[in-house]
Amino acid sequence: MASVVWPCGRLGRPHGLSGEMYLEVLPHGLEYLERGERFSICNEAAGEPQPVVVRRVGGQDTCPLLRLEGVTSREQAAVYAGWILLAAGGALDEIAAWRVGDLIGLRACSGCRDLGVVSDVLQSPSADILQITRAGAPPVLVPLANELVNVDLPSGVVRVREGLLEEGP
Repeated sequence: MASVVWPCGRLGRPHGLSGEMYLEVLPHGLEYLERGERFSICNEAAGEPQPVVVRRVGGQDTCPLLRLEGVTSREQAAVYAGWILLAAGGALDEIAAWRVGDLIGLRACSGCRDLGVVSDVLQSPSADILQITRAGAPPVLVPLANELVNVDLPSGVVRVREGLLEEGP
């Protein structure tokens, strides 16, 4: 089974003359960058991700700088502005991961109570959020955290920890 890839951030404008570039960090991006072993970059227009070696990470957490192997000039770095840096392997393989397409459509329940169907997965800075909808009721939002939900793909069910959500009328 192939490793899940995790988005670290979008490569930004070059910094200096020697090929360093800014990284516009995505949620959890620094964690993925730190824990990953293999990296790749992708651009919607280029198709498949291209493997890269991250040679240096510096700067500040709010505005990191990085250098990729083989990128040695400002002009070369500018070519990659807007590309996404992806991480895989290492400690990242220990993180539970589901594809959004696998989650949408699953039944959601809490104890014996039917909550509805997962209709979307929203991204937030701290955790992905399951949007659960049921006819005639407002959507319910539940953080996708192991402490709060159990995803059972073979059964087609997401079990939300009992007592997490208030009983409605």
